[in-house]
Amino acid sequence: MDEHELMLSVKAAFQTLRATIQPPMRVKVSVRDTSLAPGDAEAMVLLPGFVSDIPAYTVKVHSKYPQNTKRGEPAIQGVIQLFDSAEGRLQAIIDSPLITAHRTAAASAVATDILAKPASKRLAVIGAGVQGDMHYEYVKRIRPIEDVVVFDVRPEAARDFCNRHAQDPVRWSPATNVADAVRAADIIVTATWSTEPFLYPDMVTPGVHIITLGPDEKGKVEVSQELIETSLLVCDDEQLCRDMGALNTFTSGSLTPVTLTSLLNGDEVGRKSNDDITIFGSVGLPFQDLVAAWHVYQRALDTGLGQRLF
Repeated sequence: MDEHELMLSVKAAFQTLRATIQPPMRVKVSVRDTSLAPGDAEAMVLLPGFVSDIPAYTVKVHSKYPQNTKRGEPAIQGVIQLFDSAEGRLQAIIDSPLITAHRTAAASAVATDILAKPASKRLAVIGAGVQGDMHYEYVKRIRPIEDVVVFDVRPEAARDFCNRHAQDPVRWSPATNVADAVRAADIIVTATWSTEPFLYPDMVTPGVHIITLGPDEKGKVEVSQELIETSLLVCDDEQLCRDMGALNTFTSGSLTPVTLTSLLNGDEVGRKSNDDITIFGSVGLPFQDLVAAWHVYQRALDTGLGQRLF
């Protein structure tokens, strides 16, 4: 996948979000009552992925089994189905976790490009899973990253993360706790299953940019209310941000986040000084799946890759 091309496509789609994108629809169902399913297992449908200038739409169906990570297996599994808009024909079935990782990181990169300080060199990654991995790949394309510190509640995961990228021309180091990992960071990526905040104002440096990915349902939180209230919060969708995103655990206050669309279109102002702390909190919107899936589908047609089913 061409990361730069995908970032440009995601950026363009966000800029036209108000006029052309259908409201996001997310259907989540617990499967804890199903025989053998763990208590935190979920099934989810995300639809419709729609962008006015793409002649197709997507429906994403996937499962979320957080307990799988303890066995080193994927927590999210599923498919994205790409349909022709004119006739409703199924055009492609694509791996959901890979598309989700790319489109999420692409959106974060778009936000980071206009929010993080241009000279940001130090990156902290909290959560050494797929999203942490993919965000490193995208962030390094838009900022001159020289140092990366990684923390995970599983120390071996942080070490493996560093080893996977050992050939990259950056300095790698696993951290033993979150505070050490973020102490000197210019950019922080948090991609965890946390239900308790672990980033507070006294832990980060002035001017830091934070990408918080964990909160995508009620009860999940990574960045404390105190830190969010003293920062500029940018989101992909305001209502989702309140319902299940970075603001879902707020107990008081009336903070209004800035949307990435309004920022990209110049309706709102982003960073005003090198000391401003900025936060991008995304939940994920269906149109992002379409942009990434269409990109993959077109590449498959051009190169002859993939398997024709019918």
